Amino acid sequence: MPPRPSVGRSSFAVAMKDYTFIRPGIAVSISAATLVAALIIGLLLIQSLSHASTTVNRGASASQQLHGYSAAYEVWYQMATSNDPAYKRPEAMSQREAIRERLRTQLSRLSKTLPDSGDQEQVRTILQGLAATDAATSTAARQAMTVLLGTQDRNLFDAAETSQRGVLLAAVLLALTIVAAGLLIVPMAFLYIRYKRGATIEVKV
Repeated sequence: MPPRPSVGRSSFAVAMKDYTFIRPGIAVSISAATLVAALIIGLLLIQSLSHASTTVNRGASASQQLHGYSAAYEVWYQMATSNDPAYKRPEAMSQREAIRERLRTQLSRLSKTLPDSGDQEQVRTILQGLAATDAATSTAARQAMTVLLGTQDRNLFDAAETSQRGVLLAAVLLALTIVAAGLLIVPMAFLYIRYKRGATIEVKV
């Protein structure tokens, strides 16, 4: 059979003959592996930061609301238990009832947004405190409010830790990208551009 005609090598293939760092096939394999790892870590980073952002927004909002509810509860309790004649006037009693009803509505709405059944139970304890003014029930309501505030603060700390892990993932992602670029993409691009510039000079000459 007649010999097969030789196929001309592309300019990129010609340029790669000067790539002497490691074998091009090994370089391509390593770069591909690092880019796949970078893609996976990037997806994990997006998921982690998204979860942290959602937790922070929900926790900060709930914490702010609970601080307001705690202050309103103390005002209501003071008005309901005080012997000051000023709190016995009709307008004061009407204001006291308005505070209680508003707190009931707000706490009931908050309970529906809390995913944890334990937190929902704490809200029910606070609602019981709004229905009675005895010392035991009021103490339990205050403790429940403190527990809820602690839960939301803990959620914020957890979100902060997640953000810190996100920074670590971002550093790993950057390192993998640098490895892939420094090992293959940048050297090959440099060699190819140098080859093309040399070929252009030869043509002009």
